[in-house]
Amino acid sequence: MFQILGRPNPEPDMILFNGGALKPAVIQDRIRSVIRHWFHEKDRSIPRVLVNPELDLAVALGASYYGLVKKGHGVKVGSGSARAYYLGVGRQEGGETEPDSPEIAVCLVERGMEEGSAVELKDKKLHVLANQPVSFDLYSSSFRTGDRTGDLIIVDDTLTSLPPVHTVIQFGKKAVKTTVPVKMEASYTETGSLSIWCKSIRSSHKWRLQFQLRNTDHSPQVSDQEVFEESLVDEALCRIKETFSGRSGDITPVRLVKAISEIVKRPREKWPLNFIRRMADQLSLYDTTRKLSLDHEIRWLNLIGFCMRPGFGDALDEHRIQKLWKIYQDGPVHAKNVQARSEWWILWRRIAGGLSTAQQRHILAQVSPLINLQKKAAKKKLAPQEQMEIWMALGNMEYLPQTEKITMGKRLVQDLSPKKSKPQYWWSLSRIGAREPLYGNIELVVPAHEVTNWIETILKKQWRNPKPVGLALSQMARLTGDRKRDLEPDVVQEEIKWLTPFEWSIPHIKILRELIPIDQQEKSDIFGESIPTGILLCTQ
Repeated sequence: MFQILGRPNPEPDMILFNGGALKPAVIQDRIRSVIRHWFHEKDRSIPRVLVNPELDLAVALGASYYGLVKKGHGVKVGSGSARAYYLGVGRQEGGETEPDSPEIAVCLVERGMEEGSAVELKDKKLHVLANQPVSFDLYSSSFRTGDRTGDLIIVDDTLTSLPPVHTVIQFGKKAVKTTVPVKMEASYTETGSLSIWCKSIRSSHKWRLQFQLRNTDHSPQVSDQEVFEESLVDEALCRIKETFSGRSGDITPVRLVKAISEIVKRPREKWPLNFIRRMADQLSLYDTTRKLSLDHEIRWLNLIGFCMRPGFGDALDEHRIQKLWKIYQDGPVHAKNVQARSEWWILWRRIAGGLSTAQQRHILAQVSPLINLQKKAAKKKLAPQEQMEIWMALGNMEYLPQTEKITMGKRLVQDLSPKKSKPQYWWSLSRIGAREPLYGNIELVVPAHEVTNWIETILKKQWRNPKPVGLALSQMARLTGDRKRDLEPDVVQEEIKWLTPFEWSIPHIKILRELIPIDQQEKSDIFGESIPTGILLCTQ
């Protein structure tokens, strides 16, 4: 390469700084000196700095220019995909799968393919197994060369396995296991995802699968329970558009969820992740129509929160959360209505897992005066329902610092009354003082000695409704196997002694004595409602 360039050494002689963080001259000089050190360069004028008058606007200007390029203006500069991507396929001879045949994969995205491209495997006869659990395996390679879209290759150590999609392809009303001949189409998007369309050859049915290609090492594993046929998805999205577009239609906001359930023939608790995220995308187009009526706002807040819970799990969730965050500062449109304000906080509680540390802390700072966390008295008196929903939202924010969690926990323990204390407040306390986080960092777990003080205070009182108390106690003393988080044995024994007389306490006592992984049902109980089937939460 150096011979082609006509120079003997590889050191860079120019550098372009980009982004506001690199604006200070002292940082630029330090980076230049490090580069000189790497290449043993003595000349202090190297590398030269290219002029960039607006470092802090560079990213925004680049995004704007890219938008113009998408409309046909300007010059597009692209390097294409650094990796090739392959979909695992099975082989059949005479209708039977060969048991000892090597695994094979078909190339979908060639190295160098431009993002935003679409491909079709026209000459491949493929079938999908419908109405039964299946796995779609995806592989990548950054060094294989010569593979073209549609090429079949043997899966070996030249390929890197990526998170697969586990799902059920729904076909037909009777849901009988069958094989459907399909043709495959794929689109490689600018947002770093690979969408694969399976289109039936013998009917108009089609299904969409989506794989995340970026940050796969840190993405939660997802297993979609089902993939609905595309015409059903389109019909459901059309109902959302009709309801929130401002046009008078047959579907009112109150009836929308029921109408969608009838279309897909599943109650909303059974809607799979791929479906609800597409609904969230459709709902986000109509955030301004919340002002149409109180019913429109209540339904919009409730439904988009449900469709975006728990705030992570899909490739584009970070983008969706950032878009949704833009409405936070404005608050609910019908701010004088208690139900609207309550639904507002339910939304942020549901998607708390997708909020950043800064966003969670921002919410806490805003609501602290409202729930009297600070020494100053609250500026206004909240309706009991809204206050409860705020506490539940804060309880679900695992990125908050330990000091803030300690303050919140102390306040709750102080305010909880033996004669009258709603289960939702005990749920909030159980989340704040939990030994096992559902998505946060274990370093942010409230220290064991602090939670011990809370538990000792609770055990000294006689509670009229002990069941929610038992739930909170068991989560705050759950056995983790981590000496730093686990409570002292004598404290745990006191808690077991308190729980033992109650028949419902058996599973609570069990997690105090044994290391038991959190199962799907318990995740739903801890989160306060069901979460999309297939999202595996971080519990380490």
